[in-house]
Amino acid sequence: MQLSKERMRILASLAVTIIIALALLLTLTLKKAPQRSPQPSPKPAEGKWYIQFSVKNQVSTAYTEEPGASVAASGKGYFVGSIAVHPRYPVNSGGSPLEPIIPFGTVIRLEKPIKVQGQEFKTLKVMDTGDVNYGLWPDSPYWFDVYYGTGNFYNRQDARDYGVPRVNYFWYEEWR
Repeated sequence: MQLSKERMRILASLAVTIIIALALLLTLTLKKAPQRSPQPSPKPAEGKWYIQFSVKNQVSTAYTEEPGASVAASGKGYFVGSIAVHPRYPVNSGGSPLEPIIPFGTVIRLEKPIKVQGQEFKTLKVMDTGDVNYGLWPDSPYWFDVYYGTGNFYNRQDARDYGVPRVNYFWYEEWR
């Protein structure tokens, strides 16, 4: 039985199509999936590990200090962008104003920035303690008091205008 030229052309075309399809299928199955470069993961500095603490709905207030005031409880000078926090334990229960609930020098990161003297701050640094007996905000253990500058007319007014907003924030402490 002899095949016509037309049929031979169709069979050849079909064979080529099948070979191409098999080659494509073989290429796709043997080809390795592209390797993703690993995302950089935070690494502890010099073998140190850190814990993230987070608090919500905490009271915040603002204060000023008179020019020439002694240094903050941390032993360092006051600066705009710093805060005071509760001592770890109330002073009237045996706590010390030199042991804050968040360690001195810790940077807190605010969920929403606040304005102090026209500058927006997303981070603030713990430098002082205040409300040492938890008398003002016993329901807000992670309260903080924002330093608004020296006690001149405008800074005192701005500190009063700050009010008592509630804030959400987080910070890191070294694992011990």
